[in-house]
Amino acid sequence: MYRLKPPSIASKEAKVNNRATILASLILILGIATNLILEQADEELPTIPPGQNDPDLYMLNATITQFDTEGTLQHKIKADRFTHFPLTDVTSLIFPNLQLFSDSGAVPWDIEAKNGRLLSPSVYREEIVELWDNVLAVQQSAAGHFINIRTQSLTIYPEREYAETDQKVYIDDNSGRTSAAGMKAFFRLDKFVFYSTPTERVHTIFLPAFKRQPD
Repeated sequence: MYRLKPPSIASKEAKVNNRATILASLILILGIATNLILEQADEELPTIPPGQNDPDLYMLNATITQFDTEGTLQHKIKADRFTHFPLTDVTSLIFPNLQLFSDSGAVPWDIEAKNGRLLSPSVYREEIVELWDNVLAVQQSAAGHFINIRTQSLTIYPEREYAETDQKVYIDDNSGRTSAAGMKAFFRLDKFVFYSTPTERVHTIFLPAFKRQPD
């Protein structure tokens, strides 16, 4: 025999069913909205073409000459190979040679290495030349006065005629040899600042006059 449920029970079941229906509808709507948002976000993301930073310029056995704003020769960079990367505006150098001229008319510096890179000037940085692997910087006058700097890496700021390294460095001149853990070189002022560490002290050896000649 079929019994009718009391009105209170039927009403509670109807409310439960309605809530379940509403909840399911909300979940469905939320899922659809999420998919639409994700699809829209995917469409708004910029697509980066593959190989965007591929080299756009090669030069073999070339020379770059740089003048200052007054037309005075500032420096020359020679290299067996120049490779320019447009995205970072960096040029890699194979067997670079940098000639750094001074506006004071002093003897230019001749700096070479096995590898290097040129960071072009921008609103965020000045021009920088980074050299590494057997770096040798030489200044030698016609009168026989010389300074040789040897290190494994050297960062040069041509416009300021300034260079620095945090690698071990050897400096030879007519007086003798100095070794240090690092160096700052103010070429325009003929001033050198040497640094030491707990394991690497600044050390200078003075040579007899008959041995005072460049290597």
